[in-house]
Amino acid sequence: MWRSRFSGALAALIFGAPLGWGWSWAGSPASGVDPSTLSAQVNNPLPRDRDQQLVTGRCIVCHSLEMIAQQRQTRAEWAVIVDRMISYGMPVQPGDREQILTYLAKHLGQ
Repeated sequence: MWRSRFSGALAALIFGAPLGWGWSWAGSPASGVDPSTLSAQVNNPLPRDRDQQLVTGRCIVCHSLEMIAQQRQTRAEWAVIVDRMISYGMPVQPGDREQILTYLAKHLGQ
């Protein structure tokens, strides 16, 4: 009986450990890559910038990023749009509105 338990535990160790190690390597903090954001970053059509994640996080709740990326508005037009989205319930913290407007005007402005 102890032999069958030992064999089962040994088999689990031999086959399970490499699979577990492989999984942890792919998403380990040491790799510097968060797997949950990897595909979002690869497929994000918005221009890279320090505020890209902020804009992505606020807009993707209701819109596709492709739809946003194809827009070209003046800063004043973006302000009207952002204020409308805030009135619809877009989650913003103090200071977010200005950062979002700066990003949109810089990268998607006319």
